[in-house]
Amino acid sequence: MDIVNRLSPRRFRTYDDLLAFISIYDDRHRTAAYRRLLRRFHHRIRNAVCMEAGCGLGIFTEELLRLGARKVYAVERNRLLYELARNRLQRYARVELIHADVRTVCPSEPIAVLVHDFYGMMLYDEELWVLEELPFRPELVLPNEGALVAGLTTTAAVCDRTVTPQLFRLFAGVLVSGLFDAEHLIGCWDVAHWRFGEGLRLSPPELSSYDGDVLFFYLSVRHDGEEICRAGHCSNWAYVWTPRCGDRFHLEFRRRGEYGTEVLFRWLA
Repeated sequence: MDIVNRLSPRRFRTYDDLLAFISIYDDRHRTAAYRRLLRRFHHRIRNAVCMEAGCGLGIFTEELLRLGARKVYAVERNRLLYELARNRLQRYARVELIHADVRTVCPSEPIAVLVHDFYGMMLYDEELWVLEELPFRPELVLPNEGALVAGLTTTAAVCDRTVTPQLFRLFAGVLVSGLFDAEHLIGCWDVAHWRFGEGLRLSPPELSSYDGDVLFFYLSVRHDGEEICRAGHCSNWAYVWTPRCGDRFHLEFRRRGEYGTEVLFRWLA
């Protein structure tokens, strides 16, 4: 799903976020995995004050209510999503819907449980950093952890008649999402790891002892070390691919503008 006409940057961002949420809610595996996580912590949610940060249409706000939350703050900064959430949630007396960036919200009472999905395909390329700038401290964040997993494979294992090895090598130094239907591949290394309260840690591996001419990455959403869902199993996130051009690489995430994050990647000599 893409926007094909020219819009102002602010308007483009508004509609691009809306399209992103359509993709998110189309991913039934991801939604089911999050619901299982919330239900596992029903004892922490019951009679508690909770928050859904970036609530979108408010699906998990409703789940929190079903699990017995005393009150739910549903926070959404996107104007269009906020209006859709208001139509869905206005019948619930225990919901306070807030149109704002969650970094500007100061609840009048402690937040026991905060639910979010700020993960990007490369873990930190969306808005996980927002949770590091909250003006309050939730007792429990669901999920509270994630990793960018990397692995090596071969062009023989993933290329086909369209994306041939010769064509793929043209993408040297470029990270390409999707491209191959090989999401069954399991990585070997946590290249980046994020945990609420600890921030992001990068640890690119040394590849000289490993075979393979294709480097791939995928997101693993975790809570307390246990994988909740991951790219491949969940369609909302794709694998990312690049030709191997050495034994070491540099990976960096840099804030760009008010909300964006860019991924810097290069092979090292």
